[in-house]
Amino acid sequence: MLKITPSLIALSLCISVSRAQSSGDNYDPKKEITYDGKRYRVHNNYLTIGAGKAHNSYVSGNQFNGAADFNFHLKHYRFQTGVMLGGDHFGSYSHLQAHLCFGKRFEMNKANIAGYLGGSYSSMNRSYEDSIVHFSIVKEPGFYACVQTTYKFKYDLGIGLSFFADFNRAQSIYGLRLELYFSGAYRRAVKGQQNLNQQNETYR
Repeated sequence: MLKITPSLIALSLCISVSRAQSSGDNYDPKKEITYDGKRYRVHNNYLTIGAGKAHNSYVSGNQFNGAADFNFHLKHYRFQTGVMLGGDHFGSYSHLQAHLCFGKRFEMNKANIAGYLGGSYSSMNRSYEDSIVHFSIVKEPGFYACVQTTYKFKYDLGIGLSFFADFNRAQSIYGLRLELYFSGAYRRAVKGQQNLNQQNETYR
């Protein structure tokens, strides 16, 4: 069985970053587009918050799952950091996880699609019985992955689905969340000027 260690996670992230560095595209941090009478920054960060259901191998069943992620960039390189929690139902949690991932993002006027892969660290509450019920905390490093698909009803606001999975030695979980999307792309309104970009523009 493969032993998951922090060094193995770090090696995986280094390989992903080194592959991304093969891109020779120029980076302009001030690049903007005009859409629907407003100016938006091309290279922007965004926040996602959502909840859904996940299958947990430890309990052999489905549980509530919630997460909040900050998705940011360093030049062309895309990253995600966030927290995820799960339990039998909302308000009753037995699993807390934090993750840092490297990924790829494609943004259009009406959609945002992104995928991330990286390391995670989980704290899980485990119960056992002798004459009374006891609780212990199990902590494990692991791997986390997610794919986000978002419909943007405004250029910087949207709603979508996130498919995710987290694996460590203590448990494996995978599931689906409904997420809200908040982007920091907005710059300013354009008055008295014709929109310059009415076509879907894909970029990193």
